[in-house]
Amino acid sequence: MIGKPGPFQIIEEDGTTDQPIAAPRRRYFCTQYETCLNLAAALDWDSFTCRGCSGEIDERLLWRARQAQKKDKIAHDICDLPQISQVDPDLDNPLVKIAGNR
Repeated sequence: MIGKPGPFQIIEEDGTTDQPIAAPRRRYFCTQYETCLNLAAALDWDSFTCRGCSGEIDERLLWRARQAQKKDKIAHDICDLPQISQVDPDLDNPLVKIAGNR
């Protein structure tokens, strides 16, 4: 797939994260969709989009979500985030390779 690792938080032009007028583009049948829902919940995002996503998880978001889980007991209890099994150090933007998905 072409694009960048996602998901992507929806942020309005003025910097707010209010709900968009139109529904965000989502790839409900993506193998990573449930992980993206958990990332968005752990990071306390109002909404996210799959537009421009390559179908891979952005490692930086996964690390941020794991840190958020440490601070938020509810996020820790309800958000199921994957373990990082391998990171490709040769890429400028490393991709998370989740065990069982590759």
